Amino acid sequence: MRAVVIDRLGSSQVLHMARVPKPRPGPGEVLIQVHFAGVNPADWKCREGHLAPFITYRFPFVLGFDLAGTVQAWGADVEGFCRGQAVFAQSDVGNGKWGSYAEYTCIDQQSVVPMPNNLSFAQAAAVPTPALAAWAGLFDDGGLQAGHKVLVHGGGAAVGTFAIQFAKLAGARVATTCGADKHGYVKSLGAELAIDYRTQDIHGSLRAWSADGVDLVLDCVGGASLANSLELLRPGGILVSILTLNPGETGPDHAAAARRGLRSAVTYSKMPSGKTLNQIGALLCSGRVQPPPIEILALEQVANAHDRLQRGEARTKMVLQVLG
Repeated sequence: MRAVVIDRLGSSQVLHMARVPKPRPGPGEVLIQVHFAGVNPADWKCREGHLAPFITYRFPFVLGFDLAGTVQAWGADVEGFCRGQAVFAQSDVGNGKWGSYAEYTCIDQQSVVPMPNNLSFAQAAAVPTPALAAWAGLFDDGGLQAGHKVLVHGGGAAVGTFAIQFAKLAGARVATTCGADKHGYVKSLGAELAIDYRTQDIHGSLRAWSADGVDLVLDCVGGASLANSLELLRPGGILVSILTLNPGETGPDHAAAARRGLRSAVTYSKMPSGKTLNQIGALLCSGRVQPPPIEILALEQVANAHDRLQRGEARTKMVLQVLG
């Protein structure tokens, strides 16, 4: 089968097309023909080796966390699937297995769920990792409840757009940071306040909206992009940072938060992810949640996609067309 593989860790130049054996599903696994693969920041970080503390790379290695496609076969102890069924999923690349940048991939059945019938394969491939990360940050680790006020830092990107919608549906009031060109878009998703992180005072703007701070800050960007973030919280509030794996990043200062009577956490999409993704799929199918805008690229353009994402030049969510 065709696949994008790496034979070593490194820059986007290590990505190359290759012919590799088609995988066979083992017990509990589903074989999926990949129609589209999502491109995430975690992909280039995986390519450079920043996931080495979590996975063992066995070369040649196939990257790719997200996909939408059709079921082709399954292993022993698998139930509930039929050949040709449209599904979407987060791959098992985080467990060191081959990912979605290939014509076929095998995934734990507990991560594979039916694709919303109102989405295209390309749209569905843009969903799993960003939506699951937003869900985990808001609910699993953030404890978001109706009536809470939340700041989504980085609301213009895929994780942030899902976080705004999930928080709004949960009955929270939402503020967000993003570029000025995204203000109309994030407000259409449910944000009450949009702050231009380039030109506006984030702290001053947020305090004008909520004088005593917010219950939850969900940092979808990481690094030092949100200075003094603990000062944005009201007493008892929580700072949740998406696990970005940015080089040299240490995450929130948990001790400093505790000294101030605040809480902090690092969040990531939990695996196997099918139970949560199924809930997200129902929201998408109902139209209550919208997928992010997408740009479709050929699988052979994967290096370009990685470079643009790594340089911060991607204006929409990129997906790779695998099935031509």
